[in-house]
Amino acid sequence: MRFVTVYAIMKISFKNEKERELYQTVGSLTRVHGAQQAKKIIQRIEQLEAVASPQQLPGSARFHEHSGERKGLFSVYLIHPYRLILLPTCKYQSWVEITSLQVYEVMTPH
Repeated sequence: MRFVTVYAIMKISFKNEKERELYQTVGSLTRVHGAQQAKKIIQRIEQLEAVASPQQLPGSARFHEHSGERKGLFSVYLIHPYRLILLPTCKYQSWVEITSLQVYEVMTPH
């Protein structure tokens, strides 16, 4: 008997087509955020797309939920102090059940 392993991947979306083009084009990201930050943003988006849930992200991404006014939003670390802010687009009881996210913005929470 042969078993097939099925890997689910995280679904990543964007606010609109303009945002999709910004985050998926190295040149655009570099103009807006600089070369190093653009590289890190692309790395984080690729990492998110490659996992089934945030629990599988590398520890250096530091996936975490915000509180207060930003409750319901999550973020991953970029180059300090910047974060890639993410909005879950699926229903979940616990953050480990999140299977789809929308790229919300890049910001510094400090």
